[in-house]
Amino acid sequence: MAKLSKDQLRMMHGITEPTGPSDPTVLSRRRLHEAGARWLARWSYPLQGIFASIGLVIVLLPTMSKSWRSVVEVMPIAGRIFQDFSSLSGGAVLLFYFLSGLFLIQTRVQSKNPAGQASFLTYRDVVEMELYPKNKGEELAYWVDFCLAFAGTTLWLYLPFGILAFAIRMGG
Repeated sequence: MAKLSKDQLRMMHGITEPTGPSDPTVLSRRRLHEAGARWLARWSYPLQGIFASIGLVIVLLPTMSKSWRSVVEVMPIAGRIFQDFSSLSGGAVLLFYFLSGLFLIQTRVQSKNPAGQASFLTYRDVVEMELYPKNKGEELAYWVDFCLAFAGTTLWLYLPFGILAFAIRMGG
């Protein structure tokens, strides 16, 4: 099957080429934008797998097995993760506020995003369509979206594992 060009992909997703003026300082950082997008395109799914595994093994399973809980609570970092996310307190609350803040900022700057209002684009799509910022507003939207996508891989600690562990602890 033939690979579509970036223009065909943009047309398929309803993304138009930006017409506004370009900022030379933002364009000079394009290699950084490309590196960030390529890194997230490569590592987004593995990071989600890692955090899903952590959520299952360190957050959910100790609430169902007393012997596994005693093993997890002895380890300093794992014990802290278990306590915070299974009770939805401490570090879990801080992470929730951080992600919520990034989400609120993203909703305000989304109109400046190089991808426009196109939803559900992965960073592989960003790399293929070369949706990199060309001015300061687009760059802010780009980095906020990047940070949210990177930090969003930790949602597995909350959904479903943290909430399930919290419900199990409350019930039993």
